[in-house]
Amino acid sequence: MKRSSSKPSNTATSSSSIEHAGASGVRVALTGAPGTGKTTLAALLDSSFSVHAVRDLAEACGALGPLEGDGAQGVDLNALLQHVQRLPSDLLIEGHLSHHLNPDAIVVLRCAPEVLSHRLEVRGYDSNKVRANVEWEMLGGVHAEIQDAGLDVPVLELDASSMSAKAMAERVRSWSSKGFPCSNRPFIDWLADATHLPS
Repeated sequence: MKRSSSKPSNTATSSSSIEHAGASGVRVALTGAPGTGKTTLAALLDSSFSVHAVRDLAEACGALGPLEGDGAQGVDLNALLQHVQRLPSDLLIEGHLSHHLNPDAIVVLRCAPEVLSHRLEVRGYDSNKVRANVEWEMLGGVHAEIQDAGLDVPVLELDASSMSAKAMAERVRSWSSKGFPCSNRPFIDWLADATHLPS
C-alpha cells in the first residue's frame, strides 16, 4: 500500500453527524498502525456491530493477492469494496485498510511511538519493519490518507497507549449511540512532543 509522507491537517473537517446511525448499512472503519490494538478493540465491539476483519473479507471475495517478500499480501481494494457494499447490517470493519472502504465513520487508534515500538518488537517484527511503522504513526499516516482521499466523515481518534481496550470500546459505543458526532478536537501530534519519540 502506498503511504503518503505528508503531514495531515490537525483537525477533523466533517461538519455533521450521521443521521442514519443505527439504520441498516452504516459502515464504520476501525483503523490504525499495526500494534495499536485494533483486533482487541474489535472483539469487544462484537456485540454492538457486525465485526469483520479486512483480511477475512478480502479472502472471502478473492481480493487477496500473492504473498510478498515480507509475508504480507496485497488487497484488490476495488473488488473488496464491491463485496463490502453488498453486506447487510451495521458493519465495523477492522484493519489498516478499512478507511479505504468508503466508510460512514472512522475510528482511528493512535499509540505513542515508544509504546508502539515496544509492542512491535514483542511481536517479532524486524528493526526495519518496526521503524517504518513507528515513523508512519509519528507522521499521522492514517489521517494523511483520509485527507488525501477527500473523505468528509466523522472521525473518532483514541490514544491506545493511555486508554484500556474496555474504555475505548465504551467510547466507541457512546459515539455510535449519539450518531457519530464530529469533533473539533485537534488530532494527536506526536512530533510536537519529543518525550514520546523512541530513542
